[in-house]
Amino acid sequence: MRPKLIVQFSVVSSIVILFTMALFTVFNIASIRQAFLTSTANEISNLSEIVLRSTYPEFMENDMARVFDTLRDIGEQEGVEHIRLLDREGRVVFSTEEEEIGITVPRFMYPGCTVCHSKGGTREIAPTVKLTRRFKDSHGHKIVGIARPIYNVEECSSASCHPQSDLEPLLGVLDLGISLTTMDALIGNYRNNVIVQILFLVLCLFLCLTILTQKLINQPVKTLLHHTRAVARGNWTLIDAIPGDELGELAEAFNDMTMKLKTAREERDSWASTLESKVEERTAKLTQMQSVLIRSEKLASLGELVAGIAHELNNPLTGIMIHAPLIAEDPRLDEGLRKDCQTIINEAERCSKIVGDLLNFSRVSDPMKTWNCVNTTIKRTLGLVEHHPDFHDIRIVTEFCPDLPQILIDAGQIEQVLLNMLVNASQAMPEGGD
Repeated sequence: MRPKLIVQFSVVSSIVILFTMALFTVFNIASIRQAFLTSTANEISNLSEIVLRSTYPEFMENDMARVFDTLRDIGEQEGVEHIRLLDREGRVVFSTEEEEIGITVPRFMYPGCTVCHSKGGTREIAPTVKLTRRFKDSHGHKIVGIARPIYNVEECSSASCHPQSDLEPLLGVLDLGISLTTMDALIGNYRNNVIVQILFLVLCLFLCLTILTQKLINQPVKTLLHHTRAVARGNWTLIDAIPGDELGELAEAFNDMTMKLKTAREERDSWASTLESKVEERTAKLTQMQSVLIRSEKLASLGELVAGIAHELNNPLTGIMIHAPLIAEDPRLDEGLRKDCQTIINEAERCSKIVGDLLNFSRVSDPMKTWNCVNTTIKRTLGLVEHHPDFHDIRIVTEFCPDLPQILIDAGQIEQVLLNMLVNASQAMPEGGD
């Protein structure tokens, strides 16, 4: 499981802060240590000057017992590690560590001797700035020491210990050491306190960063995630509480995207539903057109059948129309039958006319527009259907306007349209009527 963003951010920030403050603490402690060492060096230099000045009268009187007592009292002070007094030969004439008295210190081995003595020669006057040094004693204690030379000055001419005219400029060395244990303890306490403060500060910063990240980043991100999942489920909810920062801009962009997605979804659904209705409508039209085509095919077949029947009927009608007038003109015919024979002639002519109209109706031809009267066209169409079986119980009522002008039409096609309308009308009136 991946760690949460708030944990990652807080941990990384805390590590960076901890590393930065640790680095700052190291440099700070180093600076404080150097400042303490400088201050201690100044203190030990001042202390050595005080020791020399306080024992100056005893040195002038060559009262070494009082000098040693003074040095012993100073050596018992807290922080003073040791006090040694060496003569010009390097022999220890006094030391707070009594086992050292009388020992001659070899040059280049004793830390205090390195100030004046080196492999390049011996300095008669050592620079004051280089009198102090740091080292560890035989017990492992850190010491700041100063080897203060005691020079042969003019006032020494009245001293009983040696004449002023002595060629040796150096009478001896005062070796003074101060322990750094207290300083190390103070620095250690300071370091521990700083570490505790840093840990406490990092903990506070971690908590503050966690709270701020939770409020300013984690909660808005969770809100965006919640609304993203809601939109994925089809719930077009918008973010209400929008902060005024970059996350607020992101939330506004999310709301805008949500509205566009909603509009696109509604348009898609509307288009889908419209498409379905259009498909149904088109399907109905296609079905209607198919039925019309089937009916047209039936009519075309019927037209062919009618044409064939008309041709078959036309032959016997022709024979009747030829022989009936001959019979009617025969003088041998009884006068009583002559009238009936004329009736036969008239009906045969009418049947011939009907057969001719049927042939014209079934004949497929290109439109031939001529000037015709609509009334005449309607009458010819009515003459075709008035003897149809479907019109036995139907009475056709006509009301023609006598002064209609002629118009440019294809009379045959108009008759076909009118015939279809009349046949449909008869089929809708199975019980008869007007």
